[in-house]
Amino acid sequence: GTSVSVRQPVGVVGAITAYNFPFFLNLVKVIPSLAVGCTIVLKPSPYTPYSALLLGEIADTVGLPKGTLNIVNGDVDVGEMITTDRRIDMVTFTGSDKVGSLIQTQAAPSLKRIVMELGGKSALIVRRDANIQQAAMIGMQNFILHCGQGCALLTRQIVHNSVRAEYVATIKAMLEHIVVGDPADPKAMVGPLIREPARARTEELVQSAIDEGATLVAGGNRPSGLDKGFFFEPTLFDNTENHFRIAREEVFGPVSVVIGYDDDSEAIQMANDSEYGLGGGIFSADAGAAYEMAMQLRTGGVSINGGAGTMSSLAPFGGVKRSGYGSEYGIEGLNEFTYKKTISFQAG
Repeated sequence: GTSVSVRQPVGVVGAITAYNFPFFLNLVKVIPSLAVGCTIVLKPSPYTPYSALLLGEIADTVGLPKGTLNIVNGDVDVGEMITTDRRIDMVTFTGSDKVGSLIQTQAAPSLKRIVMELGGKSALIVRRDANIQQAAMIGMQNFILHCGQGCALLTRQIVHNSVRAEYVATIKAMLEHIVVGDPADPKAMVGPLIREPARARTEELVQSAIDEGATLVAGGNRPSGLDKGFFFEPTLFDNTENHFRIAREEVFGPVSVVIGYDDDSEAIQMANDSEYGLGGGIFSADAGAAYEMAMQLRTGGVSINGGAGTMSSLAPFGGVKRSGYGSEYGIEGLNEFTYKKTISFQAG
C-alpha cells in the first residue's frame, strides 16, 4: 500500500488587521485565504476602516460569491466575537503583542489555529568594517519610515564603539535634511502619528530615556508650526543601555537608540536579549562573517547590508518570542490557511 497527502482549506478565517499599513495588511490576509479556498471575515482597525471596504466593492464588482469575503467594522468587542466564535476555524492577526496575548486566550477554548505577526524591537548590528554611510542611511530610514509605525523596523542600533561616533554624527547630519509635515506636501518625508495616545506614549518613552541617562542627539519634541495632527520629531539617542525602557519596549514612533559594543559575541548577545524577535540587520564588509552572525540571531528575518532592497512576497515573513508565530508570504504563508490530509490505499 501507499498514501498521498493533500492540502485542503482550513475553513472559515477570521482576520484582524492593524492601522499602520491597512490596505496592504488586508490584502496579505484576504488574498492567500481566498486563493486556497477559505472564506474569510475581515475586521480592519477601527482607525483605518475605509480601505477594507474597497476590497468589498471589488468583490461585488467581480462577482465573488456572497459570504466568501465578509467585512465587519468595529472595535475590541467585535474582535472578540471573531476570536471566540466556534464557527471560525482560524484567526490571523497583525498588531501588538499585548492584543495577541488576549487573542490567544480568547481562541483557546475552541482550539483555533492562530497566525500572529506582532511587535518588534529589532536590532541593526553595525560592525567596525561596515560602510558607515550606507549603514546610517538604512538606520535612519528604519525609524523615520511611516513615522516609525512599523513592527519590523530596526530601531535598536547596536554599533561597534570604534565607529559609533561617526555613525551617530552621520545620522544626525542626515536628519537635518528631513522635512516633517503634511503627507500631502511632496517635500514632507515624515508625517504624523495615528492619534494622540500614540504621540503621548512616544513622549513618555523619550522622557524615560532622558531620565535613565541616554544622550539625546536629535529631535525629542513636537515640531513647531504643526499644531494640527499628531506630529513628533525624528528622535535619536546615543549612549543607550540595552536595559533602558527605550531599548526594551516598542515605541511605534520615530525614535531610535544607539548602543555601543566591542566584539561580535557581545553584539549577538544584546540583539537576542529582547522579548521580541521579528526583524534584524547586519552591516559589514565581510558578508561571510555577517551571515554567520545572522545564523545566531533569534529572529524571524535578517538583512545583510540592506538585504534585497524590498520585502519579497515569495519569502516567508514572521517572528519568534513575543513577535508572534506562523508565516506570511511565500508558499509557507499559503500553507498556513490549509491543513494536510493523508489518504492511504492498497496499491497491489
